[in-house]
Amino acid sequence: MRLIQLKLAGFKSFVDPTTIQLQGQRVGIVGPNGCGKSNIMESVKWVLGESSAKEMRSENMDSVIFNGSENRKPISRASVELIFDNSLGKAPTEWAQYAEISVKRVIEREKGSTYYINNLAVRRKDIADLFLGTGLGGRGYAIIGQNTISQIIEAKPEELRNYLEEAAGVSKYKERRRETEFRLRDTRENLSRIQDVVNEIIQQIAKLESQAVIATKYNELTEKHKFHQAQVWVLKKRDASIVWKKHQSQVEKLVNELEQQTAALRKIEAEVENLRQAHINASDEINKNQASFYEINSEVSNIENNIRNQNELLERSKKELVEIEANLAKNSEDQLKFTKEIEEAVIEKDVLSELFKTKEESFNTLKSSIQSVEAQYLSSSEQFNQTVNQFQSTQEKINLEKATIDFIHKTEEETNARISFLNNEIINIDLSGKSQLEDKETDLNDKRSDAEKIDEKISEIKSLSSDLEEEIDTLRQHQIEIQKELSQIEGEIKTLAQIQDDTQGNESLKSWTSQHNINTSNRLWEKLKIKTDWVTAIESALGGKLNAILAQYESIAHRPPASMVLANLNTTHAYKPKNNKLNSALDAIEPSDPLLMNLLSEWLSDCYLIPKGESYKNFIGNLEQGEFLVNQQGDIFTKNSVSFYGKDASLNGILIRQERLKALQVKFPSIENNYKDVLNKLNEAEIQLSDYEEQADSYSEELKDALNELHQKEIEVEKIQQSIAYANEKHSNITREQNELKAKLTQIEVDKTSKSILIQNLEGNLNRFLEQKTAAEEIKKRHEFEYESARKQVNEAEIQLQESHFNLKIIDNKVNELNNRVTLLSEDNNSLINKKNLAKASINTEQIDTLQASLREKLTVKDEREKVLIASRDNLAQKETDLRESEQKRLQTEQAVHPIRDKLEQSRLNEQESKLLFEQFQNEINESQLDEVMLSESITDKTTVKEVQDFCNKLQEEINLLGPVNLAAIHELTSEKERKGYLDSQVEDLTSASNTLEDAIRRIDKETRDRLIATFNEVNKNFTEFFKVLFNGGQAKLELLGEEILDTGIQVTAQPPGKKNTTISQLSGGEKALTATALVFALFKLNPAPFCLMDEVDAPLDDSNTLRFTNMVTEMSKNTQFLYVSHNKIAMEMAQQLIGVTMQESGVSRIVEVSLEEVEKMELAN
Repeated sequence: MRLIQLKLAGFKSFVDPTTIQLQGQRVGIVGPNGCGKSNIMESVKWVLGESSAKEMRSENMDSVIFNGSENRKPISRASVELIFDNSLGKAPTEWAQYAEISVKRVIEREKGSTYYINNLAVRRKDIADLFLGTGLGGRGYAIIGQNTISQIIEAKPEELRNYLEEAAGVSKYKERRRETEFRLRDTRENLSRIQDVVNEIIQQIAKLESQAVIATKYNELTEKHKFHQAQVWVLKKRDASIVWKKHQSQVEKLVNELEQQTAALRKIEAEVENLRQAHINASDEINKNQASFYEINSEVSNIENNIRNQNELLERSKKELVEIEANLAKNSEDQLKFTKEIEEAVIEKDVLSELFKTKEESFNTLKSSIQSVEAQYLSSSEQFNQTVNQFQSTQEKINLEKATIDFIHKTEEETNARISFLNNEIINIDLSGKSQLEDKETDLNDKRSDAEKIDEKISEIKSLSSDLEEEIDTLRQHQIEIQKELSQIEGEIKTLAQIQDDTQGNESLKSWTSQHNINTSNRLWEKLKIKTDWVTAIESALGGKLNAILAQYESIAHRPPASMVLANLNTTHAYKPKNNKLNSALDAIEPSDPLLMNLLSEWLSDCYLIPKGESYKNFIGNLEQGEFLVNQQGDIFTKNSVSFYGKDASLNGILIRQERLKALQVKFPSIENNYKDVLNKLNEAEIQLSDYEEQADSYSEELKDALNELHQKEIEVEKIQQSIAYANEKHSNITREQNELKAKLTQIEVDKTSKSILIQNLEGNLNRFLEQKTAAEEIKKRHEFEYESARKQVNEAEIQLQESHFNLKIIDNKVNELNNRVTLLSEDNNSLINKKNLAKASINTEQIDTLQASLREKLTVKDEREKVLIASRDNLAQKETDLRESEQKRLQTEQAVHPIRDKLEQSRLNEQESKLLFEQFQNEINESQLDEVMLSESITDKTTVKEVQDFCNKLQEEINLLGPVNLAAIHELTSEKERKGYLDSQVEDLTSASNTLEDAIRRIDKETRDRLIATFNEVNKNFTEFFKVLFNGGQAKLELLGEEILDTGIQVTAQPPGKKNTTISQLSGGEKALTATALVFALFKLNPAPFCLMDEVDAPLDDSNTLRFTNMVTEMSKNTQFLYVSHNKIAMEMAQQLIGVTMQESGVSRIVEVSLEEVEKMELAN
């Protein structure tokens, strides 16, 4: 992938959306200090997932968002986007299909970051995975920050190994291994949990199997009980059907008889109605007489009815007393009966309790006796297992020792062959070459002495240059400070002048004054000189008049377009303060032009000052009409009001600004002259430094030639030394190995003899253990038979004990029920006694006597009125007699109908009751869900309800004897077995997965180790080559601190030409930078990153080293795109594209792009 575009918006100083087109393989970023160059580098690092605010030079991650400047407000969002050309499809698999890949990061204040790849929201980890193993990861080497190049080789050994892993591309393997370890840990935890669950399920299955046997028996008995109970319902339905049909026939008969009697009654009622009509007609004549008689008769009837009701109430109370007495007697009899039954039940309970205790003691005795038998059985089983283990262990040892003897024979053959090979090798070793070494060492010492003399001269010049550089740095710092001060003063002068100019008014006002020939440049505030402490007070008192135009004016044709004050200085009249008790505001103004003072006296004659630290209350009483006070803060006080001064409009501080502006204009020239002096001194120092550098370069060339010759001599000496050392070491190693192999052969003979003796002893032990195993097995079988017999007796005793406990429970329930009945009878007696007392209280004869006395009075009145009515009734007597006879006949007929109707209603109730019973039994049969025809066929005509019901009761007793039954046990047993089978398969799967993951970790470790070893060797080779190129000689290499490359550290050793440094810390800053550069390029050559970022990497290098550095970058850019920040002209010339960063607006960075290749083409065309 190649980086072709970088987009920034709101990131640090790049507040405006900025797009940087990256057209070449070498892109340089240039610009003055502080303009935002490093922000571009940090933006790339940030978008790739950097999470450390420290790496971003910030306190927190929100600080990367533009925080505002003098002219701009802070914003709340920042984003950076990288666009890569992936036309070659080198991106990871899932992104390889895209020709372009966009990587973007967006951050909002207090909301955190969001990552995108091709506008798809992704995790930070996905961004890291995209660049994993490319050198751009979190531990990568492709991003080198400002002043950090030396930190690469000064890093800890473990951190150096991280760079090697990134170059080897094993970062993804380590990530895979870490994820695999997590999965392995989870798999093992899951396996442990599942095994615990399986053990619990095994215990649950054993428990459910016993419950399932009881549940199966319970279901069988329940089905039988259900069948025979259904037979009971069929028999009861048959009997109910017969009764129902009988009642239906009786109802039909009574209906016919009732209809006949009803017809006769209707005929008689018609005759009675005719006679009644005739009687009504005859009685109209005596209605008046009857009215008075009926009135008195009604009163008599009411009294008689009351007497009758009282008599009936008296009779009912007496009858109720008799019934209560009878119920009390019956309850007493029942209590005696139940008490007797309770006594009999208690006796039976005692008998059953004794029987239960006997069976319980028998059960406990058997249970205790089985423990010794069980212990004996377990002991014999354990003894048998021990003999079996001993036998198997001995057999395994024999097999192992035989295998060991075979291995010893093989080792003996290999050792003899190795000794023969070493004898041939030691003959061929060449130990000559010591004479050549002495001559070469003499030449080497001469060359080293020449190089050291030149190096001393260079050191002397460098020392002088270093002192001069420090002086130049001091002058430059002083120059920057003075330049900064000049810029600040110049900016402040411009700002103050602009603000003061703004007070002159807008364009329309200027046009108006121009039309009226009024000069607006002469303002009041420009003429005033006010004592320091009273500036704000005078500003407040004058207000808008402070900006008054001092000009001659005559007539005004029309009003100005905005507010303004015109003041004429021609007045010769001076207004004097009237109040001598107060301090006049004119005292705060330093005397100047008399005409101006006359004008101010007009405006400020009524204004007085409140001295500093005083309260207005001390002076408010001295004010006259129209006068006011003002304090140093500008607050204005009158007798009845106060106006607090606030910073308002453009006139606020106008006088202070004017004073400041004048002071700055005076100060600016002296600082500018100082700045020029510093520049002159700096130029002289730089010229002197340039002379020193030229001398140093000349000596450096001489030293270079001397070092090259010295290096060649060192190589020749080192080759001879290595050849001699190698021959000596090889001879020593072969001799040592021969001695070790001979000692090994001796030990092999000893081991062979000891192993043969050991096998003979083990075979003897094996026969003895076999005999012990046979004897222990016979003992175990005998004890097992005894234990099973005893356990069977205990189970039978336990069943008998349960039956006895059940019988005891039944009789106990019976006693409780009888006691409850006795209690209910007692409560009923108490209720009857209360009713008896109420009935006695209701028998009262006094009210009846009062009613009878009233009746006697009314009867006397009735007799008198009856005598008057007798004459009138004689005419009606005959008709009344006829009506009465007919009515009597109707009543007789009606009385004959009532018994028939009552019998019919009763018959219908009986028929309905029979029907309900029939339907009830039918519903019971339907709810049993059994075939009614089959049930009917299963019983005979002689089968009775009692026989079948007794059998059902017997079945119910058998069901009750089973005790509490877990009906779900059968289903639960099946479910638990299925669950166990599923978990067993899970255990197998997890075990297989665990083994697979362990194999994967081993494969990852092997592949990682192989890759790292190959990478280490290749990087070490490249590092040595690049070091020699950059230093024009010398030695450098990487060394492993341990044997296992997966967890050991790496150390860098470097020896520039002519030096024998032992550690990196002894190198100079430039040497460290070149060494680190050589290491980074060695990593790049093996695993080129898509691009490399370098921020002022060449800062510590001189021109010659910079040239070698740029040549190497140019060579490396064939495979890698370089984006670098530099202030060095040589490094700038290397770039194919220059990107300029400016900050014309304070705090805001902008980009200026230049393509050097296009410039060269234009020059050639011209």
